Amino acid sequence: MDKKELFYSIARPNIRDMEEYDPGPVLPELVRISSNENNLGVSGKAIEAIKNAVSECNRYGDSRCDRLREKLGRKHGMTADQFVIGNGLDGVFTMLGRAFIEPGDEVVCGELTFSVYAEMAEIMGGKAVKVPMTDNMELDTDGFIDAVTGKTRMVVFCNPNNPTGTGTGINDIRKMLDAIPEKVLFVLDEAYIEFADENTADGLTLLNEYPNLMVCRTFSKVYGLAGLRVGWIAGDAELMKYLYKVREPYVVSVPAAAGAEAALEDIVFLTESIEMAKNEKKRFYDFFSTNDIKFIPSQTNFILLPLGDASVRLRDGLLEEGIIVRLLRFRGKGIIRITIGLPEENTLLMEKFMGVYEAAE
Repeated sequence: MDKKELFYSIARPNIRDMEEYDPGPVLPELVRISSNENNLGVSGKAIEAIKNAVSECNRYGDSRCDRLREKLGRKHGMTADQFVIGNGLDGVFTMLGRAFIEPGDEVVCGELTFSVYAEMAEIMGGKAVKVPMTDNMELDTDGFIDAVTGKTRMVVFCNPNNPTGTGTGINDIRKMLDAIPEKVLFVLDEAYIEFADENTADGLTLLNEYPNLMVCRTFSKVYGLAGLRVGWIAGDAELMKYLYKVREPYVVSVPAAAGAEAALEDIVFLTESIEMAKNEKKRFYDFFSTNDIKFIPSQTNFILLPLGDASVRLRDGLLEEGIIVRLLRFRGKGIIRITIGLPEENTLLMEKFMGVYEAAE
């Protein structure tokens, strides 16, 4: 038996044929508008806190990030024991899988959404049940309700949704929560909620009504701390205890926790980030509309272009111009996701876009 066959036989059967995550090329000289990062940078308060924390790196940090959880509690009118901090939202979903998903369980999620949800189910030996998107490429709330069976252990709903950017209102979220059994966990991923308008539901306002509801958010997007990997999940304090049973003891580094605490309090940086995304998104809407480029209106800091066969050539052409955007696939066809960058980065993209697009068609 050669090494490839040997190691294939050793690996757990349910992960043997899974595809590895491909982040795409990451080169410092590129204009990076592919990963939904905050190109405005890092809060000055967070940078100072991170620097000060470096001298404490010979010690393990506070395992449960008590100060950060207390600050989150004050910000959202909740208690610290309703929050669990994770290594980004990827780490949060690892905890959710380890705590609640058994072989044969079903996890309901969208057909076109954050891939980690389906991977979490499959890694744990469960099954991802993907609800088809609507004709407008939105998550189908009625479809989510219909997909729940006796085998369903968890429903994961991304709002606003990545990568489509679409948002779902409070009435539809409540409709799903009212329809599913109380023993089915309902996880709302709100990684981009700060960019959304008032028509998109805020799941934290529903936590007291639904004990099976959990809400996830992150410091990787609007707070500009993607490289620190800090995310969190909130829910009933009794439910959160089960995440601590499977959570790694020191899941957040000392500088990361300090940076997140400081970023949470930097309202000026937060406001600037939201306003930049809002204003620059309007510029993109005008540009795409003027040039008859199909796009999906977004409640996030990115815009999806369902351009089909031209998508690969467009991505490659922009890469030659020093601009990296995200290439994804939906039902076998290419789609392009463009992160809203700095004004000068967006101007450069607009200057290069039509020439590359026309060559790609």
